[in-house]
Amino acid sequence: MPTRILVRKCFIVDLRKLKEEFWLRHSNPWSGLTRMLTTPFLYLAIWYHNWVGLGIVILWIIINPVVFPKPKKVNSWFSKVVLGEKVWLSKFKSRPQLDLAAILNILIAVFFIPSLYFAYINEFWPTLYCVTLMFVFKLWFTDRVALQYAEEK
Repeated sequence: MPTRILVRKCFIVDLRKLKEEFWLRHSNPWSGLTRMLTTPFLYLAIWYHNWVGLGIVILWIIINPVVFPKPKKVNSWFSKVVLGEKVWLSKFKSRPQLDLAAILNILIAVFFIPSLYFAYINEFWPTLYCVTLMFVFKLWFTDRVALQYAEEK
């Protein structure tokens, strides 16, 4: 796969450097914290069928990893989570295996998808149940990848 692409005939972008820059900026603790705090707003926008609000939340989720600068240090828990996720993803892409982190990701999806549906049809208890389990599995996943990163570092 080519790692360089030509943009406007004279500006060359190195995709590896761009990808590395993305992960470094995303490892800013403010990026991780504000991304996690976005979850209630996602469900409120869906619950109240506020499509403009939902669009703003989705836009924030997309731009969040690059809004914040690179952190001065990467010793915070959120930084370790992001860098651990990067390491886990690269290992998973090269050799997919069903480890605990992969199982937790599957469980996150299993509860995330119905939680969106239940929020849309305004079913409070099923939404709360699915969101809570999804969030518990997400926190467990983040803990696992942060620990793996700390162990490998």
